[in-house]
Amino acid sequence: MNLGVQYYRAPFPEQRFWEADLKKIRESGLNTIQLWVLWGWVEADPDHFNFDDYDRLIELAGKYGLGVILSTIAEIQPHWIHRAVPGSEMIDHRGNKVISTLRCECNFGLTPGGCTDHPGVWERMKRFLQETGRHYADCGELRGWDIWNELRWNVQADGLVCFCDHTLSAYREWLRQQYGSLEALNAAWKRRYVCWEDVCPGKLPDRPYTELMSWQKFITARADRHGAMRHAAMREVDSHHVITAHGAAPSPLYAGDRDLYPIDRGNDWNLAASLDGIGCSSFPQWQGIDDADFGMRIEMVKSAAGENRQVWLSELQGGRAAIGFEIYGKVHAAQQQRWVWNGIACGADSILFWCWRDEVFGRESSGFGLAGRDGLAPERLEAMSFTGKLLEAHPELFRNYRPIQPEIGLLFSPHSYYLAWAQEASGTRIADALTGYARALVRNSLPCQFLEEDHLENLERFKLIILPRTIVTDRKMEQILLDYVEKGGMLLCESECGAFSREGFYRYPEERFPARAGIVEAGRRSLETRTIELRCGGFLHLEAEQWLTPLEYGDATGARPEVFATSHGAPLVAEYSYGAGRILYCGTYFGNVYRTTQSPDFEKFLAAIASSATVTPMVEVLSPRPTDDGFIYLKRGRSEYGELLFVFFPENVQKCELRMAPELFPEGRACDFLTGRIFEFNEDGGSFTGTISAGKFNMALLTRIC
Repeated sequence: MNLGVQYYRAPFPEQRFWEADLKKIRESGLNTIQLWVLWGWVEADPDHFNFDDYDRLIELAGKYGLGVILSTIAEIQPHWIHRAVPGSEMIDHRGNKVISTLRCECNFGLTPGGCTDHPGVWERMKRFLQETGRHYADCGELRGWDIWNELRWNVQADGLVCFCDHTLSAYREWLRQQYGSLEALNAAWKRRYVCWEDVCPGKLPDRPYTELMSWQKFITARADRHGAMRHAAMREVDSHHVITAHGAAPSPLYAGDRDLYPIDRGNDWNLAASLDGIGCSSFPQWQGIDDADFGMRIEMVKSAAGENRQVWLSELQGGRAAIGFEIYGKVHAAQQQRWVWNGIACGADSILFWCWRDEVFGRESSGFGLAGRDGLAPERLEAMSFTGKLLEAHPELFRNYRPIQPEIGLLFSPHSYYLAWAQEASGTRIADALTGYARALVRNSLPCQFLEEDHLENLERFKLIILPRTIVTDRKMEQILLDYVEKGGMLLCESECGAFSREGFYRYPEERFPARAGIVEAGRRSLETRTIELRCGGFLHLEAEQWLTPLEYGDATGARPEVFATSHGAPLVAEYSYGAGRILYCGTYFGNVYRTTQSPDFEKFLAAIASSATVTPMVEVLSPRPTDDGFIYLKRGRSEYGELLFVFFPENVQKCELRMAPELFPEGRACDFLTGRIFEFNEDGGSFTGTISAGKFNMALLTRIC
């Protein structure tokens, strides 16, 4: 595993610090440094590449036994780009040229620079990537490439981009590939365009959905293609090192706003298909990311990576954040090590901290240093040394570790984001629905995998698939889901599931795919009360969101559902049989409400649905139950030495009681790998129960060996 830290964003830190810093980095248990190779810095003079500072750093890394990851920052472009490639500026949605400037936290180079759809810009960018690759491909210290940092391409564009002639030409060519002909596009879009030049992208929200959704999808696909092009360019000159990229967050968390399209930095599932790995940045203390959100975001990346590609925690918070003249809370050692072990539990192959020293340029000055001056560096480095040495001493335990295959799938629907942005300039409603369900599952220690709408393979692995606020579907996707149910799977759908086509056209309730199972909505109804009473193993009270869509009673199929809640005298939450499986319909948006309320009744409801779908966790928390202040967070996987169970305790909780399947630890005992403590379990009706106490970093890592 690469356990490392970002060190150099030219020209900082200055050379006088290098040798002492790299020596201390290695002594702190880390084995890797990451260096930003900035295009604007390396090729400040056209056609002259200067790698002298990087050469010296890599020489020192070798001296102290450190590997090196090179992050090629091609998106920080040289100041000469528009002189060398005239007419390469991006164009915003108002037809104005975008004036590029230096970025607030990077010392030298232009952002956003020239449009990469301009062949001259891409030719220059590709040359930088390949010159860098040739220079370092045979370097013994090189561990891999981070080919695209946080998938940036439109930072500081100050508006929606890009509408230049090159991008518009690429858009129309993409449409030709999507539809085959203008006639086919007209048929799908219900238009009468007479030439391709008439087909223009949508610009602003609250205009026709069709062109707006199509353009947003193209912007995502454009980023996906650019990532593939970067990978291919580097692979031409380096045939053997891993080549990854990472986003500032997983793509389902990019909801967009007035100046940014949703998922504008690419779709992780598509990006991963053309890369060797995918990752994301995470600054938990700064951004208020708790255990549930942190576990969720890593699971998103892991889901996109699949079984054959690496998972990177590419920028994990090193020290206290500082933005401008504001400082943020403390990063304690135990807190930070929980992030590390959470990453390991989720199957991360590389964990890279941002950064080693406190930053000294721009708005990030005085912040983020793992070894920074916030008063907590000694305890952080001592803890890091413990973890680093433990990983190095027992590589066999973690080398082949794999998280378990979840039995619950959560659907990520980019087209639902596109539709929401086309109306509201934000896909936040859709993202909050998805993350609401994800948080509830994590807090219940119910493992889940995120499923992207165009990557629905091997659904037979899942016993339950949840479609949070999936308002857009297409016929292919619908048939896959119905086939899954017909063969015995279970779907949970929310209000107006499939109410719109991918072209943005509304469908009447009887035209939507749930109607094939007899599920037909009566129409939107105002919220007379937000509280819905459900009969589900007792009475539960859930909060509704936005509207209610009760169901019509009876249809041509003769469907008679099991009703859990009613509204306006009709079913509101009901379960329908379809083939060998079932569809549970919820006529509102419970996930959105949970995102902000953390309702215990919603957690009970979801646990009951999972149990009904025969989802059987191998380990269950008996006590304490989740509260607003925290929850016992479990992660499980297997290595060649058997099961590994990660138990993360919330603050002020020191013990928990677990029920486990006997095959987990068949000897009736387990060892905490971090401390050597032994825990004995009692047989209890075919299961084992036992009390686990918190140890190092307020967690325990249970294994069959010590």
